[in-house]
Amino acid sequence: MCPFSVTLQHVPDRELGPLLIELAQAGFHNPIIRPVDAGGASGEEAGPAPRTDLPEDWRLLREREGESYQWPDERDRYSRYRVFLGTTRAEGAVHIGLGETMRRNKWGRDRKYVVAFRSSGSPQQPLVEFVAADDYEETRELVAVIRGSDGGRRMYGVGDTLPAIYQEGFRTQMYSERVVYRGVWNKVVVVAREDDDATILNHALIQGRRRFPT
Repeated sequence: MCPFSVTLQHVPDRELGPLLIELAQAGFHNPIIRPVDAGGASGEEAGPAPRTDLPEDWRLLREREGESYQWPDERDRYSRYRVFLGTTRAEGAVHIGLGETMRRNKWGRDRKYVVAFRSSGSPQQPLVEFVAADDYEETRELVAVIRGSDGGRRMYGVGDTLPAIYQEGFRTQMYSERVVYRGVWNKVVVVAREDDDATILNHALIQGRRRFPT
């Protein structure tokens, strides 16, 4: 039997999220989404989407057990791994997985990490790593560096100007203020509570755009 390509037109905003969840649960993870203007024209003629647009809502699609990821020098085994779906004008449907693990002797102690992956299933492309701050037991806060000050992997330092989206939409501090240990970077980090999935996912999405531009 030959496969089919199915097109659904003029889906209302309020119905798009539930529809994407139903498609993902049925095994269709990468639908092509194009905005339609008031006159019914396809978004292909509407010009580029703003690079600061973020999903209005991230929805949990599934939890996966037994997930792991092999780094060059160690393997993470995730005690919890969840896949989320968001929708943006720029990318359409976006899937990001969050894996939670403990790493031994990181900056002087065992620390919780939350790693974000660009993936609709098992971990594939790592985007950002959030690490527990020194006062994690009291605050439940995690921090993650912001890269891209040179258009690449360079982190933002004290004298660098952060992109507007980070100035306006995120809480930031210096890494060395939240993790005090010899050799810690004096670089800017995003701060998020461990249960603030939206902040973690949005930071991952922005950093993913730097690494994997559409």
